[in-house]
Parts: sequence; structure tokens; C-alpha cells
Amino acid sequence: MQINNFDNGRYSSIPNFGGLTGIMNKRISTNPNYLEQLSWVYSREQGSVGSLPKDMFELFRTTSRESNALKIKMVKEALNDANAILAGIEELKIKIARDMKPNGLINQFLPKIAKINIQPERIPRIIIEMRKRFTPDKSVLADFANRAAALLEKRFKEIGMLSETDGVKLTYLDQGKYKNTFKMQLLDKEGKDIIHPKVILSFKSQKSAMEQTNVLLGLMKTYFQNIKAKEYLEIVTNVLDHASHKVVPPEQKDIYKKSLLEIYSKVKTKNEEQKFLDLIKNATFDEIRFNGVGPESNIIRFIKHSAGHPMASSDYIDVFYLNTLNNVGLSEFSDTALPPVTKRINLYKYGLFHGDLRLNKNNVVGERVIDYGGIKPLRGMSELTQSSIVRRYYHKISQICEKSEEKTQQRRIAYWNALYRRAINGTIPNHNDVLLALEKSRSLIDDKYLELLADADTVL
Repeated sequence: MQINNFDNGRYSSIPNFGGLTGIMNKRISTNPNYLEQLSWVYSREQGSVGSLPKDMFELFRTTSRESNALKIKMVKEALNDANAILAGIEELKIKIARDMKPNGLINQFLPKIAKINIQPERIPRIIIEMRKRFTPDKSVLADFANRAAALLEKRFKEIGMLSETDGVKLTYLDQGKYKNTFKMQLLDKEGKDIIHPKVILSFKSQKSAMEQTNVLLGLMKTYFQNIKAKEYLEIVTNVLDHASHKVVPPEQKDIYKKSLLEIYSKVKTKNEEQKFLDLIKNATFDEIRFNGVGPESNIIRFIKHSAGHPMASSDYIDVFYLNTLNNVGLSEFSDTALPPVTKRINLYKYGLFHGDLRLNKNNVVGERVIDYGGIKPLRGMSELTQSSIVRRYYHKISQICEKSEEKTQQRRIAYWNALYRRAINGTIPNHNDVLLALEKSRSLIDDKYLELLADADTVL
């Protein structure tokens, strides 16, 4: 059977659940502990956020609402159980890391380790790159994928999604900061796609991610403590001399060398050693606020809800189902078979920005952003992520544009002042949120026009 052209963006009669999904739609939280607690408070959903893709639902849809709900639950449980197999990759990485000798790893990364002093904002990225060296061989990854695929195939046939001659194929794609990705294909007996391929997002648990970082820091500590100063100086000099100009700009070679010698000195000093290791640990663990299954579920649902239109034709890939307790998600696979991109998601409109896009070009595939990890609130604009009213009026003012800047400013000021008077007089609903939106939209008014705002006398 072939339903490759099924439109996930238009079909809408799939049962859905409120609760956890509903609260994640409304606002952004940068507290991962709060997001984790939500999953336990909304116990009915058992961590389930969002719904299955509609083309997948169509494979087992019946006229019975009760039967549909049961089968949806069974599909989600199958995805959860398959991910329990895939999660073994991260546990295996910890074993690989513990068996690894530090010299080969640390010597190779010395130019980047130097940036811990030079560019401390790059610490999380450096640690992530080093942790990738714990990744098992391709054959081992394929074994994990095949075992998970076998489980899904068996369960999908039991549910009635697949016939006895159909199959499931999982292919390892890549790994990000806090997840591994696998292409999932449902194939007929001729090896053709039954539906458009999906991607299983296998999120790394906080526990395994933190343990990998701890093991890595242990390797760094062992390396610096055991190597002799003369030997270290010789290695540093040789590594920097042979580093590419992109990694170590020639004019900065002395700065890199000084940084590495400082790091060596710190790790050799007991008090300074702990400060250095804590700097790395805190910077890395801080990324958990914006990556991982909880934060990404929150971001994904917030953006989908705020956009107000199907994601199928947008420049962000559609993520359908996530489970915050089982660390799994299911998204569309980005390729040319998807509808052309006709809508652009403006994150600034929602008080957000994507911190990882500039640093990682792999986050965009086929014109679509495929990774929501690293999306953060704009500094000073977090109120936009908390209230739809604040977002609405801020956006209305930002959208006022004329041919000349002067006319743009005049119209914005006129609209701003009219809103302000209504909010002050209490003649507009949610006037406190409106006032907050006006305060935030001051950034949209040129400094030389601020004195024309209706509250100028009050502010002064």
C-alpha cells in the first residue's frame, strides 16, 4: 500500500490529549526541574506530549474512537520501548570512555581545550565534540538500530499498522548535543516507503549526559596530573605548530600556548584545579536548560502553538510526538519529497533566538531547521515567552512599517500612545499585559522619538 502523498498538515481528526501538551503550548520555562516535575504532575499522559503523525495514524484508523485511542497508546508504547534499546548507546559510551587512555584524546583536542580560557562561551561545544569520541563503531550503532527496528516491526504488525510482508528499517543518522537521530522507514514487500519516512529522536538522559561529562573531566584531570612539564611543553608546541590556520590563527598561536600552559598550571594546583573543572562542568550542565527532551518538548510545542498554522510548509521540521519520561520523539524526515517551504518561523516574534544555528550548519537540512535544541529566550525579552498578550501587541507594533523610517516611527508612536491611554484607563482587557508589551516595544522606537510617547512625563 502506498500513501506517500498523505498531507500531515491538513488532516485533523486524530484524537489528542490536553494537560501536559496544553501547558507546554503556553509559555517557555528555562527550569528543567520544573519541566520534569510537570511530567509527574500530569500523570495521566505518562510523559506524552503532542500526537502521532497523521499519516501513521491513518494506517490503523478505525471508526471506533475507543479503538483508535488504544492503538495510539500502543504505538507510543512501542516507540518508548524501542528507545529503551537505543538508549543503550549512551550507556555504552560511558563504558568506552572509562576504558579510554587519556593521552590520545587530550593531545588531539589541545587547540580546542585552549579556548576554554580564550572563548569560555564555547565550552559546551568543545565538551560535546570531545564526548563524540566515545561513540561506538558504525556496526555497533547499526546493531542497536536493527534491534529497535525488529521490536517496532513486531509491535506495528500486532497493532495492524503493517501487513505480514511489510517491515521497519531504522538507520542511524547523527548525534547532537543531547540526542541521537534515526531515520525510520515503514516499507512494503518491495522495499518502497509506505508513508513518508520519520525520524526517531532518541534523547540522552540527563544522568547519562552528566556521567559522560564527568568521565571526560576525569580523563582531562588524569592527563594533566600525570604528564611532565617538559613533555607537555614539547607536545603543546608541536600540536600548535601543526594545527590548521582555521583552528589556530597564526597571529594567536602565542595566546593559545599561554592558555594551555595556564590550564596545566591550574590543574597542578589543588584549589585551582577544582575551580577549572567546575567551570567546565557548570557551563556544560547549564546547556540542559535549553537541550534535552524536557526543554525541547517545551520549545517545540510553544513554537507550533504560537505559529498558529501547520508546520508542514514551514522552515522548521514538524515534530509530532515526544515523551518526557521515556526520552523519545518522532519528527518528519527532511527531504525534497516534503512540501516546499512557504512560511518562515520568526523566532524573534516570540522573544526567542536559535543559538546553535550559526555554529552548526547541520541543523538545517533541505531548507528546514531540524533541531530545536539551543533555542533560548532573547535577553530582556523573556516576557514575550510567558504571555500571548504581550507577544501579540509587541508584534503588532513591530509590524508597523512605512516606506520612510520617519513615517514608520510616527505610526508606531500613534498606535503606542492610543494603546497606552486605553491600558491606563482600564478600557482594554488584560491591560497590565498590554502595558508590559508597550514597555518592551520601546526598543522599536528610535531614541530621538521617545519623548513623544504618552508616558514621557511619567518616565522622566
